[in-house]
Amino acid sequence: MTKFLDYYALIILILFIIYNFILDELLIMGLLYKTIMILIIIVNMIILIIFRKKIKYKNILIIYCLTSLFTKNIMQYLFAFSNIIILCIIGFKENKIIKTFSIFYGIFIAFCWLPLLFALFILFGINLDEDKNINHIYSDMHYYCDNNYEAYAYSTGFMDGFSYSIGKYYDILIINDIINIVYRERNENTLEEYTDFIENNNCKLVGVDNGFK
Repeated sequence: MTKFLDYYALIILILFIIYNFILDELLIMGLLYKTIMILIIIVNMIILIIFRKKIKYKNILIIYCLTSLFTKNIMQYLFAFSNIIILCIIGFKENKIIKTFSIFYGIFIAFCWLPLLFALFILFGINLDEDKNINHIYSDMHYYCDNNYEAYAYSTGFMDGFSYSIGKYYDILIINDIINIVYRERNENTLEEYTDFIENNNCKLVGVDNGFK
């Protein structure tokens, strides 16, 4: 147990990176996911505070800072953000690097919170658990095809034009809005490849309304 607490912050960071970046094609959504994430955030904060003297590697908060805006959804961002704040607080007096980072990070949040909120809205949308890549899919250009393929057009920002993807899609567990676990590949394809694939495969349009899915 002592060894686990020593490396607790590092273990949690590794799990965070695995889910958000190594397993980036695995998506988990729904009310149950949001509830579990809220509990994880609260329990994680409590553990960090209670066992602050035993926990090592508090300066990994810098990694959370560098990766937080690239997470899958807003719940994962909130988990990263909560770790940054708590690790800043409990490590402020222990480490000069953390102290310096905490001061500059606090100044940044104080003066840039409004642009940060705007950036979060652009990146993740308003849904707490929906993957940001899904938010950028155009529903009137989104098709499900035979053999668990999907093809769609998407945009990664206001200044970005159309991009296209053809990849595998699997429903692993779907229980209405309670819990949805899916596997979705995103590949870079050309407009010609996208069009040819839809024309030469049995594809059905997912949405008929203009805008983002």
